[in-house]
Amino acid sequence: MNATKLIAAILAPVVGLTLIVLLVLVPAALDSGCTPGSGAPSSTGNPLLPPGSTVKPVDPALVRFTSGFGMRGGAPHQGIDLAGDPGTAIYAYTDGVVAESGPASGFGDWIVLDHNLSGLPASTVYRHIFANDLLVHTGDQVRAGQQIARIGYNGAVDPPGPPGAHLHFELWQGGTRLGGGHAVDPKPIYDTAPAPGTGPPPPAPGSPAPATPAPSPSGAELAALPASVGSETHWQIDTIRIARAVHAKYPQIQTIGGWRASDPYPDHPSGRAADIMIPDYSSGEGIALGNAVVDYLLSNADAFGIDYLIWRQEYIPAHGERNQMEDRGGATANHYDHVHVTTNGHGFPGGDLHLYAPEGGSGTYSPGQATSDCTLDPGAPVGDDLAPGSVPPQFAPWLRKAGAICPHIKPSLLAAQIHQESGFNATAVSGSGAQGPGQFMPETWPSYGRDDDGNGQVSPFDIGDAVMAQGRYMCAIAAAIDPAITSGKVKAPNGAAELYLAGYNAGEGAVLSAGGFPSGSADYVNQTRPYVDTILANEPKYAAVNQ
Repeated sequence: MNATKLIAAILAPVVGLTLIVLLVLVPAALDSGCTPGSGAPSSTGNPLLPPGSTVKPVDPALVRFTSGFGMRGGAPHQGIDLAGDPGTAIYAYTDGVVAESGPASGFGDWIVLDHNLSGLPASTVYRHIFANDLLVHTGDQVRAGQQIARIGYNGAVDPPGPPGAHLHFELWQGGTRLGGGHAVDPKPIYDTAPAPGTGPPPPAPGSPAPATPAPSPSGAELAALPASVGSETHWQIDTIRIARAVHAKYPQIQTIGGWRASDPYPDHPSGRAADIMIPDYSSGEGIALGNAVVDYLLSNADAFGIDYLIWRQEYIPAHGERNQMEDRGGATANHYDHVHVTTNGHGFPGGDLHLYAPEGGSGTYSPGQATSDCTLDPGAPVGDDLAPGSVPPQFAPWLRKAGAICPHIKPSLLAAQIHQESGFNATAVSGSGAQGPGQFMPETWPSYGRDDDGNGQVSPFDIGDAVMAQGRYMCAIAAAIDPAITSGKVKAPNGAAELYLAGYNAGEGAVLSAGGFPSGSADYVNQTRPYVDTILANEPKYAAVNQ
């Protein structure tokens, strides 16, 4: 690939587009039976509350209100004081993540919890704690009603010593305590929150999540998401429905996650977003599966309450035009390994939950469009359309193997492509850093390169590794483009091979966005078109006579 071409991991940008790019929860961060949210007891033995619950930070029967929010002694008092005996339990007001747990100037040690309250960032602050009474650490996720500390008299208290023991409690809105927020009077939320231990209990393990009424499709009732696939805890109703429906329709998808307590944007913390992890995402079969999921969700967007999707670096609104996103530097950040879906939500569960699949939308997926990992078994067939003596002998066996990965890509096409890319120079390096005979960019290579020649390294300069990676890449592009041709979204008047090559040069996103051969950029005219035309013109000399 030469200096100006786009790669498949960097899809065609749209000028002037401003997008919200969300961070992604990797499978290791999914809720499990031993994390907050599993219905396990808190450190005090009190049950944790359902997602979205609130609780007073102390038992009101054990404390007394001694000072309010506002000016005090000529200086602002940014919280309220709740006096109690040293060692009295302090609880998390609501679900959140520990932003700070440690020393705070003038207030002894403190805990800062960051929350998502009604879709907006906020913080609660707990002060005058002794270091050995801090029960959580920075980065921990906590739940409403979980004990996080004990009342102390560390720092400036009046009177000094144990008689001055109290919790100084703050609420920050319009941002977090450590990130642009401002203090507001916490007394209203303190007054309205239930006392610790008096809220509704969590559902029993294995029981259906409670729900509140919400619009629902009218197909078959959906079973709860298996714990091995993901946790429905923290999700709103639309998100739960989508996770259940996708897993029911595509059981090969074994990981669906997406919730986390803190994020720069509200989709994930608010329970409105799920991440549908695609197995073997860089293979042709994986791409076809992801495409099918996207088609299924979009064809039922209104029934599911979908706001937008992101898949393979493309922002896909439920209603409106798709747009290519800028490169974010990796398969997860660019949404190559998962389909992100943000819903309208429809609130958190609050009663018996009965959700139904939609009746429309096929989301057709046909396994076998490429082998599951795009590698060949030792006895697998090889492509037979390579003309004898047409390529350097060290390339010939690998071109035949790579040409059998999927039916769309023949050895002769790969040979003509390598001729154009590097002239069969295994050590080629372009001015933009593209490497080896297939001219892979370093950021693209890890998605397709493997130790196919068995020499103990995975290198774009190893002929076997490079040619097989080229075959995987081309099959993946074909698997992405073919469904669009079948559906009529992409036109291929000159045949599909032209579009596969354009996808290799400019990114398959450019083909999908243009609905055919890429257009709208001088690079497509001056670079992509001659690149494709030259390869197609040269292919016959590499093909066997009987082809």
